[in-house]
Amino acid sequence: MLRRNPKKHKKENIPTCGVCGLWDQFCVCEILPRRTSRIEFLLIQHSSELLRQSNTGRLVEKMVEPCEIIPWGSPDVPFSAESLKKPGTRHLVLYPRSDTRLLEPTDLQSPGGGKTSLVLLDATWAQAKSMSRRIGELQDLPFVSLPQGEAPRWKLRRSPGPGYCCTLEAVIRALAIIEGADFAAPLALALELVMTHSLHMRGKLNKTEMEDICLPIIEGLRSL
Repeated sequence: MLRRNPKKHKKENIPTCGVCGLWDQFCVCEILPRRTSRIEFLLIQHSSELLRQSNTGRLVEKMVEPCEIIPWGSPDVPFSAESLKKPGTRHLVLYPRSDTRLLEPTDLQSPGGGKTSLVLLDATWAQAKSMSRRIGELQDLPFVSLPQGEAPRWKLRRSPGPGYCCTLEAVIRALAIIEGADFAAPLALALELVMTHSLHMRGKLNKTEMEDICLPIIEGLRSL
């Protein structure tokens, strides 16, 4: 079962969806949008994310294709870098560093005419920082970042700053650059829907507040 924080004692024993992270009574997997992109996504997921209710990497895999998740940091599952070595595929690591450039629409097409894969580190920010340095296969790859001005929407985890957002939101912003804002808009609605339910589960919103936000979003997603 998913937990809010794997290191903390779980106060409630309520059945929880293993994909959207919501209590079964709120599960939204049936209405989540599905987008097929011209750019590939590769998520390197820290092993501690497997049980976190606030993880959004699972939602990326559910809603966006092509997308692949490979585990890192598990003593039972060795890290495999084979997906970073696909012939004809250029890999860009989407992670903010001092030496990165901004992701651009032209990044969809690799210089050799092959595919482009965006690599994201699905972890807490402290873990992602460590992973960006410790995963040797990333060191020879170009790093890119997102524009820094927009405040993060995901409220379930603290962000170090405006340019830092959760995995799903990073994918949404990247798709808005590569594929256009209309392409990414349904995914942004889904993020808002999951987050609002999660805030209610944590006692941050009452039922009426949750429904006022969620019901129009649900209607919009069902109409897609």
